[in-house]
Amino acid sequence: MKEQEHQVEPSQHYLEKSGFKVDKIRDKHTKEIFKPVIHLLGIEPYKNYQKDISFTSTDIATKNTYRDTVYLMKNFLKDNLSPSTINRRVIETGKEIKEFIKNKNLDNDTEYEYFYADGTKSHTQEPNLPKNDIKVSITTNDKDEKILLSCNVNKPWEELNNEINQLKVLKNDATLVSDAETELKNALCNNNRKYQIDTIHFIRDINYKLWSDHNLDLDTRKKIKKYGEEIIYKLKNQTIKYSDNPETLKKKINEAVNKLKEFSEYLYELGCDKTSKFVKKYSNHVVTYAILLVEGKHIPWNSNIIERLMGEIQKRCKHKWMQWTTQGQESMLNLILTIYTNKKYYNEFKNQKLNTQNIKNIKTKIII
Repeated sequence: MKEQEHQVEPSQHYLEKSGFKVDKIRDKHTKEIFKPVIHLLGIEPYKNYQKDISFTSTDIATKNTYRDTVYLMKNFLKDNLSPSTINRRVIETGKEIKEFIKNKNLDNDTEYEYFYADGTKSHTQEPNLPKNDIKVSITTNDKDEKILLSCNVNKPWEELNNEINQLKVLKNDATLVSDAETELKNALCNNNRKYQIDTIHFIRDINYKLWSDHNLDLDTRKKIKKYGEEIIYKLKNQTIKYSDNPETLKKKINEAVNKLKEFSEYLYELGCDKTSKFVKKYSNHVVTYAILLVEGKHIPWNSNIIERLMGEIQKRCKHKWMQWTTQGQESMLNLILTIYTNKKYYNEFKNQKLNTQNIKNIKTKIII
């Protein structure tokens, strides 16, 4: 709903032009003068574009560039919204939806057993930064629905950890499932939290470390990588087979850890120091999911869910011709990730912002 510029109040002029007469009312107690219909519709006086237009442009911008959004908005408007105007709306709405999701999480009484975290980079507009540093954390509930815990840009992992802690939705001994990024692990695995390295990343990192050691040819590296995979995936199959037999499963876990340590020693003898240290360092963390299964706790053995979420970020924010400010990037991400993780919350936020619950209370009668 676009307001027209006029000497009278724009919203009043627009309604009267549409055939409505807008009356003023004075409150007997407060002496305040207001227009009930305008208040009911949620129209903001003296604004060029109303909430519905602003939110529509923001919603379109989550899926298209700002220039494409301008083009698409021509279907609704006679004149053009500028890219900078849409950008301002995105920043405003992104901040609001982050606070909205935070309050939703604070109202949630559930405590989760595990959570995911990951980071990625995007191009920046700011000259003092080489890249924008994106950090995200999510979890899932009993229905496998994704829940956004926190997302920020160009802040340390400790800041993300503080935002998660404020929500108080994780158990004290919750397990972090992520890749082998040291800063991430050190910041989020504090106190009693446990750590499960993504088993797929574990294998990939072994392959990379073997290459970076520069001691073995390609065929030998492939054979060594395959041996590491056999240890990991054999245990994965055993957790399914012996899930109802904790004592046997304990033995299988110990066997797997011992094999990984022997594997580490073998790599050291081959002169693959980096790979050897890596396998030894994470030999206990790659079997956390199995150890917790013995205690009756079910946690993921991979971080595929957050990897797919990173794909959503890639689609909108990581093209080489796109450059972002810190504020704009964080606001856009909070909008995109809310849509991706929980469309119900996104629609609830939208309805709350547009006051759509008021619209159904308006009744009209047309006489010809």
